[in-house]
Amino acid sequence: MEEITVYIIESLHEGDLHTGENLHDYLRQKGVDYHDYCFVSKYLSLFDKESFLMALQVIAENVEKYNEIPILQIECHGDREYLLLSSNEHVEWVELFDSIRVINEKSRNRLLLNLSMCNGEAVITEIDPKERAPFRAVIGPEGEAKAIDLQNAWIKLYSNYYSALKKNEDFYLWKIASSCGLLYFNQEFIFDAHFDTPNLFPGIFKRWIYQELAEWYRKEGPLMLDVDMYIKWKEKELRKVFDSYRPYYCFEDTINMELQQNV
Repeated sequence: MEEITVYIIESLHEGDLHTGENLHDYLRQKGVDYHDYCFVSKYLSLFDKESFLMALQVIAENVEKYNEIPILQIECHGDREYLLLSSNEHVEWVELFDSIRVINEKSRNRLLLNLSMCNGEAVITEIDPKERAPFRAVIGPEGEAKAIDLQNAWIKLYSNYYSALKKNEDFYLWKIASSCGLLYFNQEFIFDAHFDTPNLFPGIFKRWIYQELAEWYRKEGPLMLDVDMYIKWKEKELRKVFDSYRPYYCFEDTINMELQQNV
């Protein structure tokens, strides 16, 4: 029997609704029955960045040691560029990804990341397409979110989670998340969206372009550069990366290796 372990990491401020602790209590009291799976909930209340990152290291070790299917539930405040902890320290997206990528690799690409924070959708705009995916899929709210609404949404989601395990997991997790007022993105969508940024997220794409142009200006001095031409060139370069790295990012190469070993 495989074990699904929900690691609930809470790092909130004094006076906040303890949504992570309440979710943990609910899961324990309800005794969620997942039949073919052993379902375990573990709660960690963390104050600062050092303890947060150290906890992720321990989780990676546990996942490998006990062959767990991990769900990482992070309860904190959030901005479009970082997680905000109890200590008021920031965990940048790249720092989070570097830490949880190890968890996803050790779980053989089975990590589900649940972000219970404002601006959870921002996570999909900061991936590195040349690295392994830091998670198999992510669920979170869009924009500003009230603590009580998030708490109710997660309780509803976990109450219906087993139906996704029994069926087409991606489709039913998306369906369940949508019914809870949450967004669901799998790694394939995130990778593809990254390379369709000019259409899906024009504001973000324009920000990237101007940041790169500003960096070039600082290094090389004034440039005679046609911005429109540069954008077309950038789109072609993104396409090259897309074709080269999608199988690696989405763990498709490891699936092929496993299939060959089983032949």
